[in-house]
Amino acid sequence: MKKIKAFTILMVIGGLLFLAACGGGNGDNAEGTEGTSEEQIVLNTANITQADNEFSLTLERIGDELEARTDGRITAQHNPAGQLGNESDMMQQLNAGSIDIALITNAQLSNSSPAFGAWLMPFLVDTHEQAYELWTSDEAMALFDTLENENVVGLGYATSGFRYLLSTEPIESVSDLKGFKIRTTPSPTIMDFWNGLESSPTAMPLTEVYTSLQTNVIDGVDIDTESLVSENLHEIAPYMTPSKHMYWSAAIMMNKDLWESLSEDDQQLIQEVVAEVTKENAENVSQHEADLLENGEEELGVTIKEFDYSEFDPVSEQVREKWASENPEIEALLKKAEEIKSE
Repeated sequence: MKKIKAFTILMVIGGLLFLAACGGGNGDNAEGTEGTSEEQIVLNTANITQADNEFSLTLERIGDELEARTDGRITAQHNPAGQLGNESDMMQQLNAGSIDIALITNAQLSNSSPAFGAWLMPFLVDTHEQAYELWTSDEAMALFDTLENENVVGLGYATSGFRYLLSTEPIESVSDLKGFKIRTTPSPTIMDFWNGLESSPTAMPLTEVYTSLQTNVIDGVDIDTESLVSENLHEIAPYMTPSKHMYWSAAIMMNKDLWESLSEDDQQLIQEVVAEVTKENAENVSQHEADLLENGEEELGVTIKEFDYSEFDPVSEQVREKWASENPEIEALLKKAEEIKSE
């Protein structure tokens, strides 16, 4: 009987020691990884533009930087050039979680929330430095709060340049745009601008623009500077008007469920990387545009045609006033932009 009692006592002590050892191990592990995750994370990212466009390169740099800063714990698989569908398709996949991070143009997002039409106001900013200050402002980040029906979290913005005009015949003044068949993006704010100029705006996929210029279906295109070069449209439409009438930007968003599953440290790291990489993005595009204006005639064969862009002012003011009166977020972003431009 004594032997049985002694054996039982030894078993209890041994069990307690084992549990203590296990508890000590979990405590040490928790202390060593507090606020972080050792789980491998592969981010599936996507956007619509060609791989050499700054939109695509920005997403790629975000992935590369996250991989470098986490020693490979976080990596990214990037899908540029609409490999996963058009922007509407990608937005659905982002909501569902089959895409983790997407870069979606603000023109597309204006279909989900009219507030994103704020980015499409005529002559919103004058420089990329102003644009970066604007897109990192509280007013710009507040636009993401209007995406109430989307399962996404806004991380920031990126750019592919100011909008220029590219045409098969030279544009000498605003009056030349009356009846002008121009391909543009079918956003309500953009359509208001071109209709106000009495142009004939036509929405079509970017993949059809080259052929449409060749066959005179359209007379020209309203396009960001990055796509102007990457799509080779200057081969068919050799007249370039660097009007900078709109600023072309896109939102960088993450699936909300994934975001909420991340540690606070990982969330902070992603936000820091996005802020740094998008600042580089703005600087890169600014340099690309300077090179385009300086060397475009020689290297691309374009003829640069300019006129007095103040001729746009009556229509620009009309569009801005209309949308500011209808949407408080647009009004707030317009006021912030004016504040930045006056600094």
